[in-house]
Amino acid sequence: MSGKIGIFGGSFNPIHIGHLHLAESARIQFGLERVIFIPTGANPFKFKTVPTNDTSERKNRYEMVTLAIASNPFFEVSPIEINRTGKTYTIDTIQRIRKQYPDYELFFIAGADIVFNLTKWRRIDELFKQTAFIVAERPGYPTFKLRWTILRLRKHYQARIYPMMLSGMDITSTDIRKRIREGKSVRYLIPDDVNAYIQSKKLYQ
Repeated sequence: MSGKIGIFGGSFNPIHIGHLHLAESARIQFGLERVIFIPTGANPFKFKTVPTNDTSERKNRYEMVTLAIASNPFFEVSPIEINRTGKTYTIDTIQRIRKQYPDYELFFIAGADIVFNLTKWRRIDELFKQTAFIVAERPGYPTFKLRWTILRLRKHYQARIYPMMLSGMDITSTDIRKRIREGKSVRYLIPDDVNAYIQSKKLYQ
């Protein structure tokens, strides 16, 4: 392998400083050459409840990520999922990235909560062969249950899953959208350029 690349998929609706802190922490701790942010298309687990096929909604999320990462030379954003029609699956995305970077080791970055649902992901056995997983756990998280689940996945699938402790960033996009609807400040929770974009487009009101 000639290097390591982080793949950070998420709705980013909107992207916030917790996302950026997670990506930068993973980059440094695991020696990643770069981190590619991938705004999700139509998440198969949320397909019936989230309007992710809305072209303008996808464009807004992509633009907000672009603004948020502009100052970091190690970050980039890809439209690989938002340009895809229908449901988007992680295995399809990873395989396309693998073709672009055949000699690189891939690391999928996510919150620790995904660990408990990984066996429901499409072609998970193949996905585990294509990429390692960096999962961020926060203080107060059920560590024993998480570690036990990781050990089980490692044993059954030979999965490469690496937990990473992340502190001081208990922020969610859901909370930010709620604060905006209620007219509360989100300053210092999201990048200033993202905040300006949200206000200019009157998003989440």
